[in-house]
Amino acid sequence: MPNTVAVIPCYNVESYVEKVIKEAIPFCELIILVDDGSTDKTPSILQKLAKELDKLEVISFSSNQGKGNALLEGFKRALKVPFKALVTLDSDGQHQPKDIISLVRLIEKGADLSIGVRDFSEMILVRRIANSFISFLLRRLYPDAPIDTQSGFRAFHKSLIKEIILKGFQGHYEMELDCLLYALKSKKKILSFPIKTIYFDQNKSSHFSAFTDSFRIVKKLWQHSRLP
Repeated sequence: MPNTVAVIPCYNVESYVEKVIKEAIPFCELIILVDDGSTDKTPSILQKLAKELDKLEVISFSSNQGKGNALLEGFKRALKVPFKALVTLDSDGQHQPKDIISLVRLIEKGADLSIGVRDFSEMILVRRIANSFISFLLRRLYPDAPIDTQSGFRAFHKSLIKEIILKGFQGHYEMELDCLLYALKSKKKILSFPIKTIYFDQNKSSHFSAFTDSFRIVKKLWQHSRLP
């Protein structure tokens, strides 16, 4: 498996983040943790783990900047070290770190981007509706697009990370869509891998708003569809 860096955005995940980090460590040469202005015990947990464990670095925002900006800051830091694949995963336990191996292997096989795809039928109703609608719209523009457009469990080839930084994307959850749209429009090779659909306490740990963030994403798709 090639040298792998993980970027994990963290926002008020004190109950989940330590387990995620410890399970991800065996599969990465470096894990960049981005504290996105957490107001619970998340910052102290991250700092404690960074002192106790190798291969961890912490970036801290003084206030919440949004998942997209947290990811971008992690990408910029990652480009300062050698790696071949960069993996993003959520800090609330919705992704199984052991699947990092499968996503990175797809990069080894020539993918520019690999995505962990969830089973929509196993999602809670409001998320199933939102994700299905967004997926439907995107696949109207790009029939070969992966079904799970909003999965945050992804692996990127280093060359794609460099291009993303140059594009200057920013924002909240729609930044992940920006990356996917760019890859599709640029005809990058995108592969997917089925992952388990995991929710805790009716998805209370997620900060994705099925209405507000879905609106932003639909708006982004509309704007993209109007471009030449």
